Amino acid sequence: MVSIDSALRAERPMRPGRSAPFAATHQPQVVAPFFAGKGEGLTLHRYFDEDFVARFLNDAQAGRLTGTAAQPWFHSDRFGRFSAEPTLRLPLHRCFYLVCAEVRCVAGGSPAFDPRKILGASLVVRRVAADGTAQRWMISDGQPLGWRDGRIPDHDPDDVHRVAARGLLPARFPEPPYSGEEVVPLHTLLVSRRDARGVARKHTLLWGYLPLSGSARQQVDAPLPLPEGDEAPDFGLEHAWPLGSRGAKDWADGDGLVVTEGVASAAFIEVLQTLLTQFRVDDAGDPDNAGLRKLLGKVRFHHFEVRLVEGEDFPQLVPVFGDSVLEWLDRSAPALVELFARIGRGEPVAGGARLPDGAGGSRTDRLLLSEQEAENLRSLVGLRLARAQVRFDDGLPMPRYGQGDEDRFISLPFIRWRDECGCERVAWGPASHVFRVASPFDPEAQRPTTVVLPALDDLKHGLPRGVAMLAPKSLADVLRKISPNADMKGDGPGNRSGACWSFSFSLPAITLCATMLLMVVINLLNLFLGWLPRVFLALPRLCLKALRGK
Repeated sequence: MVSIDSALRAERPMRPGRSAPFAATHQPQVVAPFFAGKGEGLTLHRYFDEDFVARFLNDAQAGRLTGTAAQPWFHSDRFGRFSAEPTLRLPLHRCFYLVCAEVRCVAGGSPAFDPRKILGASLVVRRVAADGTAQRWMISDGQPLGWRDGRIPDHDPDDVHRVAARGLLPARFPEPPYSGEEVVPLHTLLVSRRDARGVARKHTLLWGYLPLSGSARQQVDAPLPLPEGDEAPDFGLEHAWPLGSRGAKDWADGDGLVVTEGVASAAFIEVLQTLLTQFRVDDAGDPDNAGLRKLLGKVRFHHFEVRLVEGEDFPQLVPVFGDSVLEWLDRSAPALVELFARIGRGEPVAGGARLPDGAGGSRTDRLLLSEQEAENLRSLVGLRLARAQVRFDDGLPMPRYGQGDEDRFISLPFIRWRDECGCERVAWGPASHVFRVASPFDPEAQRPTTVVLPALDDLKHGLPRGVAMLAPKSLADVLRKISPNADMKGDGPGNRSGACWSFSFSLPAITLCATMLLMVVINLLNLFLGWLPRVFLALPRLCLKALRGK
């Protein structure tokens, strides 16, 4: 006999893509490119010139690309005390890296996947510790939050896109700022390669630029809007399973039952505290709560009644649905805030955490969430928590890529595609080799810079223009004493008040003058001190002659 909980879940809409099978022959698979070595994933390609995109595309079309481990820099670029992984230079060192992967069908022969069926492609960079745990670089409302621990799901890393694709966020123009794990776009490239038999075969490549920059400010903890005299409970960034990722496990029957005969579970109490005390979800005028209010308006309490069902000989227990969670929260918010304050002060609550009904009594019904509803609630609460965390714009910006023992990184590609059921899916690819990132002032990562000096004939036409600086009057008066004959009577450009003067410097001329002065100093030192080496060389001979004379 089918249980009541199973019957209730059957009435809920199933997760997109689970209700109907799809043709496996049209399913894409993100793999290492055809030229990669054994066991490799996303490949890295290094370039030293600014035309790295054109060079990469030419190399891909001409078949000159190789795997990461087959490139010389993979073994030579290992700087500092870390030699187990290669170290990637920064754009500051005039070094650029591109990544490459391949998309193919899982059908027999693994043909190239049609690029027109790829809705989007991107990559993520994750920080990997020595024990194998990974961290994500998170962004909320366009503001970077930094590296974050926790369970890494396999769904779309764009929180807004993932929730909007399910119709839980209202259409807004312009679109809300990005929230979720930071992604970098990838592009598709269809190339052809001939095998050993001379047969041409198509390959769909994913390629893109690997940025090695970014920083996040240390955020200040924002006070929660609690009533005066109440202590703020420790909400944390994660809630208990199944309404959060703390203690996550596989979904089982009974996980979605968060209210039993009016008594709420600990996970539901935590989420209610966050929804009311921190988010003020009962405020319909806050646009950030639109997604949460829409989801809570679809979830309803229920109780059981014994009724005679048509077609049955005996009475059956039938679920009867009542008001939604949103309607209950709107009228019970003050009573719930008082309940949370009593729990925060450690006062005993008679009968457990029994929920008020908003009319002076207590609830006596149940609340059952489906697996899809619990997942949607986790996504929306996580998105809203990340937004609430970014409240201040002060603190020291910390660079994204460090050079410590735990600063090891990998890059993973993924694509968005639509199956035969019309559901958007995400396919992840294999990770790249583990790499490190060089420090901006690492001497081993620096590359020489060429400065072309002007010829003497060019200097006859005047000094080339270089850096221009504007100095206020107090500083200009000091600079005028250095060169009294300089014409400093005119006002500076763009300053009608006459408070600034303009100073222009020629970098090639300064470099040439510095070189000449250096040569003069070296010659003077050689003129006055050039006899010292001869004295040191002749001193042993003089001492030997003196000893022989005695």
